[in-house]
Amino acid sequence: MQNPWDGGYEDFINNTDYSQENAVDPDPVTAPWTEYKFEPENPFLGRSDALAAGLKILESPGGSLSQAALAFEAAVQMDRAESSEAWMYLGKIQAENEKEDAAIIALQRSVKLDPRNLDALMSLSICYTNESQELQAYATLNRWLTTKYPSIPEAPVKEGTMNRFTYSYEIHESTVSRFLEAVQPGGPVDADIQLGLGVLFYNQSEYEKVIDCFSSALRVRSGDYLLWNRLGATLANSGRSEEAIEAYRKALELKPSFVRCRYNLGVSCINIGAYREAAEHLLGALSLHNVGDNSSAGFVNVSENLWDTLRRNFVQMGRMDLAEMTSNERDVNKFRKEFEF
Repeated sequence: MQNPWDGGYEDFINNTDYSQENAVDPDPVTAPWTEYKFEPENPFLGRSDALAAGLKILESPGGSLSQAALAFEAAVQMDRAESSEAWMYLGKIQAENEKEDAAIIALQRSVKLDPRNLDALMSLSICYTNESQELQAYATLNRWLTTKYPSIPEAPVKEGTMNRFTYSYEIHESTVSRFLEAVQPGGPVDADIQLGLGVLFYNQSEYEKVIDCFSSALRVRSGDYLLWNRLGATLANSGRSEEAIEAYRKALELKPSFVRCRYNLGVSCINIGAYREAAEHLLGALSLHNVGDNSSAGFVNVSENLWDTLRRNFVQMGRMDLAEMTSNERDVNKFRKEFEF
């Protein structure tokens, strides 16, 4: 998986096949759903209060995301199997835990159960963007906007534009136009509209516009650690690593257990050549996947992205011995002899 907000638009355009036999339904509500892979060892299974337990864990800024995920997994396997809310919480936690594939599956299940779940729709659109699935992101953002602002008409894509560049571009432009129509000049800022616009502008590499959108949203949601992380990721991808690090640190002040943000902070350290610091941030993120005294090595949903980035960082350090450990043993505790995390 790519670094969140990492550029992938050109690759998407060049590699997308629009032929009928290869057509994919981009709408998460009507598209086929992949079965979610649950962790086989889950202490919350059998507990009738699994959902409440997960929410209680999240109340603490330092609450374990992995533990909360297990609670939500237990909930949707028992009495909450048809609960859009429970699946939404599971998806959002997995995204924060740098487990994008699991997040997308859970969030798609959430919107299938309730196509009007605004929080799940917006979260899913961001996951799709992180994975360079632009058409799915556009379809999800349009569904979000139609649900929240039903008076704004949908803009059909012009016929005759079915080629690799203009098809996606037409959808992008029509979606941006609809979101801009929802902006009220001189009125109160809708942070979610600004977030949606930021996602859309990112897909065209209009980073300054993205930063403006996220900054506007933060003026009304200054305590939103997710927004601080997204601002940091955009600053990083626009070449402003030092500013990105400050935004990440703000997010971590609000949510110290935020795995994805620790990963992003590690990437920014790599970008400025601070490889040792990067290793400590990445190892710190991986250590948060552990639940209690148990290692995450046996987990079904594993963040290959975190381990791959750590391996590349060790290669940059010239430490092939450590790089090899990221492929074989994958026990973060064995790195504590050399790193503080």
